[in-house]
Amino acid sequence: MEPSLLLSQLFNGISMGLLYVLMAMGLTIIMGTMGVVNFSHGILFTFGAYFAYSVAAKFGFWVALVAAPVLVGVVGVVMEAGLVRRVYGKDPLYGLLLTFGLAMSLEELIRIGWGTTGLPFSPPDYLNTFVDLKIMFYPLYRLVVFGFILLLILALWFFLERTTMGKIVRAGIQDSLMVGILGVNTKVLFTLVFGLGAFLAGVAGVLSAPITGIMPTMGDNVIMPSFIVIILGGVGSFYGSVVGGLLLGIIVAMCNQFVPAVAELSMYLVMALVLLVRPRGLFGEEGLFE
Repeated sequence: MEPSLLLSQLFNGISMGLLYVLMAMGLTIIMGTMGVVNFSHGILFTFGAYFAYSVAAKFGFWVALVAAPVLVGVVGVVMEAGLVRRVYGKDPLYGLLLTFGLAMSLEELIRIGWGTTGLPFSPPDYLNTFVDLKIMFYPLYRLVVFGFILLLILALWFFLERTTMGKIVRAGIQDSLMVGILGVNTKVLFTLVFGLGAFLAGVAGVLSAPITGIMPTMGDNVIMPSFIVIILGGVGSFYGSVVGGLLLGIIVAMCNQFVPAVAELSMYLVMALVLLVRPRGLFGEEGLFE
């Protein structure tokens, strides 16, 4: 086995895993705070790519990288205020069915607005090249994605750990009822959390578009892995999302290269093994979301 091939797949796995991390972080704060299994998260990821395509055509890639996730965040806020908040406190099946129906409806809206065929999306020319890492050549764009997502994860950690609003969000994940009793406006909190989760999905969609291309069903490829990341790391755990996402990304990338027949199955095998040892996930807390 050539070291360059192994290292290349390791980097690919980290790249894929970091995108899973962004998706899983948005999902886990929504699930932990509101108790809603958000199956529309994949379509928010897709909206991020399509919004980026439209914005970049007029204003360039970097403007799209900022504007598209914000637009997705606005879509998330409208979804939460108009529909999702109606299922809070009810059987989780209501939320699952509602968000699943939303995902299907919005996917058809994308087909109406942008068409049914895939769309090409490229980063700026100066990023669309390779870097000599001595042992191999690797796409510069993927390295930029590494750095950008790591900075975003650090910013999100700072928000959750060091700001007052972030601490309220964390408290809401642990016990949203108590947060409401203590005087926090839970309607505003839930809207903020859903919008933040949508924003993170939008960022993931924009960053993945030059790698995978843009198509109406692109969210289907990331929604299940994102849920598996949450299960691996533990619902509501920031560190669990990071570890689970990187672990899953590396395992899938290695299987894609060396044993492609079990690449998709490997996700579920890893999840099963972790749950046998830690039913709450690697960093999950007892009682959360039970």
